[in-house]
Amino acid sequence: MNKPHIAGIGEVVYDILPDSRKLGGAPADFLSYAEKYGANVSIVSAIGADDLGREVISELNKFNIEPVLAVTPYPTGRVIIFKGGSNYVAHILENAAWDYIPYTNNAEACVMKADAIYFGTLGLRRPYSMGTILDLIDAAKDCKYKFFDMNLRQNYYSKNLILELLKRANILKVNLQEFKILKNILNLEGSDEDICLNLKNKYELEYLIFGDTAKESKIFGKNNEITTIKNPKLHQSFASGTGNAFGGTFLSAILQGKSQSDAHQTANDVAISICKEVEEIY
Repeated sequence: MNKPHIAGIGEVVYDILPDSRKLGGAPADFLSYAEKYGANVSIVSAIGADDLGREVISELNKFNIEPVLAVTPYPTGRVIIFKGGSNYVAHILENAAWDYIPYTNNAEACVMKADAIYFGTLGLRRPYSMGTILDLIDAAKDCKYKFFDMNLRQNYYSKNLILELLKRANILKVNLQEFKILKNILNLEGSDEDICLNLKNKYELEYLIFGDTAKESKIFGKNNEITTIKNPKLHQSFASGTGNAFGGTFLSAILQGKSQSDAHQTANDVAISICKEVEEIY
């Protein structure tokens, strides 16, 4: 069986920590887990003509993520992470290269050959990249899955943007914090399960992934199938990367023919392994 191909579209950044730096951004993290579970993966974005941009390409290659990157006159994206009290705070810098992703022949060819595409709200925070990404999603009309990972960050989202992406998606992943914001923005009422089912039906979603994947996750799937997994003994409920690990693994598993319940369990196991690693550290 040929490996499925997943293309991620959106931000590519470096996380700048007090004493180190590492490749960041949800698309690359998501794709790295999809690749670990057997998919071929590519990222469509933009970098600057700078040392950090060259470092991005090197790091993506280490994770077997094919870079489909335009070089722009803007600096490669950075997220400054600093200690704020007992927690870490992330500040996403403005006017980064990924705010100006151009529509190129290479980008179009990448999404058109993909079996699935991945996108979130953050990559569309500026009009230039918003136009490009919406056009690329539309160009991928023959791909099997369009995975919308809500990823609401700072103030880089709006009701209209969420609705535009919902209309184009057939998989939605939303965590508990994002779900609260979504209910408020769209004036949704009822139980969480009823809201999820209504969203799934209204936007003709194949799958809706909901919850805090380290504590409990539900997947509302095809033929009214609902699968639920609880992880009550874990303390690191928001361990870094669990959502991307879960989503990337689930999408890769589904594309390779796993049932919803098997894909859900596999994705959960990967996410939980990250939580346990964090628990051992702290």
